[in-house]
Amino acid sequence: MLRVPIVRKSPLWLAALALCALAGPVSAQQVNPAPVEQGSIDWRKANDEVSQFKRGHADVLKWESANDTEPSNQPYTPPDTWIKSADAAVRQAWRARPELAGSLSQLGVENQERIAQGRWLDVAPAARRRVEDFDTALDVAADARKAWFTAVAASLSLKLQRDMQEATAAAAELARRMTRVGNWSRMEQAQWEVKLGKMKLQTLRAEIEARQTQSALLKTTKLWGISSTVGLADAMPEVPKQELSPAAFLERVTALRSVLPRADGQKAATNAQLAFDIYRASYQATQVSKDELTLQQFINDETVLRYNGMLLSVWDLLAQTNELLQAQISAIISQRDFLIADTDLQLVLLGGAPTSFVSLGAGGESATAK
Repeated sequence: MLRVPIVRKSPLWLAALALCALAGPVSAQQVNPAPVEQGSIDWRKANDEVSQFKRGHADVLKWESANDTEPSNQPYTPPDTWIKSADAAVRQAWRARPELAGSLSQLGVENQERIAQGRWLDVAPAARRRVEDFDTALDVAADARKAWFTAVAASLSLKLQRDMQEATAAAAELARRMTRVGNWSRMEQAQWEVKLGKMKLQTLRAEIEARQTQSALLKTTKLWGISSTVGLADAMPEVPKQELSPAAFLERVTALRSVLPRADGQKAATNAQLAFDIYRASYQATQVSKDELTLQQFINDETVLRYNGMLLSVWDLLAQTNELLQAQISAIISQRDFLIADTDLQLVLLGGAPTSFVSLGAGGESATAK
């Protein structure tokens, strides 16, 4: 199972900021940079100097209190409502539509649970013959599940994006201090300022995307106007160890066609094949992302070891920090795409028809084009 860890306040860039001590440590006792001898940086000395502070890295990081790029300083505001699972999103969307009460009653409690929990293939295609407005109930469930997956992915990606901005801000701060004492040129500092500016833009876009996807979820569940913020899960649902086999897919398509008129059955089979192709591609993408994340974690661990052994610089450490965080974001996006593609496939295998299919790797607003 693939689960992407979200690690806040990684010691990687905290250690990087600790190296700012050499170019003038910022502590509770000292706020002005002390001059240092120009020349090569003694990384071990920098780390040793940090240990002299009463609170170690915490004192060195006092500069963050005046830095408006630090997201963790924002006061916590609890969400107006919580939707902690895709199941809950589906049930809320159904409850908000009393006109579906009769259809859901005909569907039965067991089938309702299967659909809410994403086990649509456990529902026999013949159910559509006896349930009034069957397609509407399915469409509402599919929209709720996809909106929830998209909102969670955007929320988790935003947290990681903010971590990337923190790491880049740490590098920019160190570059400023090194330039101030003459260890770096102004051009070298400017390069890091440009990188920080680009990272801030990415964070702003991620913040807007997270807000938009939450709004879409609130509208889908008809909580828009009642709530303005929603609390979500802290991890994406797990990807199954094995994908649906071609044989199982063909068996399901055959069962579906048997309960539909010939023309409708042919159209459903065509839709199903496209959905299955996208499903398989998205599943493969999750495996590629999983492998990349594993490799980046290995590289990260090795980078830390070499950094601690004074074989790599803080810049190598910061660069690898961002590579790892980006790999985590990519893994989350791949999981989101698969979960949406899986929902679309299950929808068409019950005779439904999504308005569009997922665009792999797209942003939240275009993950499922309307």
